[in-house]
Amino acid sequence: MTLSEQIVYAMFKPSRYKEMIKLKRKKSVLFIVVLMFVLGIVTFAVPTGAYITGFGGFEKLFTQNMGNIKYQDGALSIDKPFEMIVGGAHILIDTETETVTDEKMNKSGAYFAIGSKNMRLAIVSDRKVSDYKTISLTGLLPDGLDNNMLVSYIPGIYMYLVIIFISTCIGFFIKYGFFALVFSICINSMNKRMELGLTYGQVFMLCFYGQTLGMILVNFNAAIGLMPAIIVSLVGFFISINMITMSVAIIHQGKQV
Repeated sequence: MTLSEQIVYAMFKPSRYKEMIKLKRKKSVLFIVVLMFVLGIVTFAVPTGAYITGFGGFEKLFTQNMGNIKYQDGALSIDKPFEMIVGGAHILIDTETETVTDEKMNKSGAYFAIGSKNMRLAIVSDRKVSDYKTISLTGLLPDGLDNNMLVSYIPGIYMYLVIIFISTCIGFFIKYGFFALVFSICINSMNKRMELGLTYGQVFMLCFYGQTLGMILVNFNAAIGLMPAIIVSLVGFFISINMITMSVAIIHQGKQV
């Protein structure tokens, strides 16, 4: 059975689960790795890539969009205020004052507001500013920081994004592996009661396969924001339960024939 067949059957044919759970371990592991990789691409790589492309790449951001910036003798300066939104958070650089004032944070959301000597971490809601923390730039920024130095950091930034991507994929495995474990506790009791003869590893993979369609729907929706997340999550949950129980019923029928 090919990997593409595994994915299609996992999404739409619970009747094939009884064959899939008997595949060699390396095929099951490959299925999980590829599926987590796909979810990572959909939820992180594609939106991040689109966002970076939207502002023309980091080199254009640091050399053209940002304006001239310099950190020297414990003070940051920029020739014009700069603001961008990353993941819903505002990054604001305004060095007219040592600490950015409330008046400059006039939009709702989280703020990383950087003045000439301090960075404010704050939340703005209904034009009310609530400070979380104020951090001195001393020791935070290297002396002599300028646009060219920021450009030299670009390879490191991309490496950091790769690490985040890998962490995202691992996070998906932990999340859906935990759900499969919870489901398998219930299904394993059915396995014993119905005398299906499945090993615990096979029960676990059956529960993992059963989540495939649900996890794809939930995470694709999270990426495009088509419907409210809570609704799609509930739909995904019930689809997973349905796929798992259907496969158990089919395996039980096969045992009785």
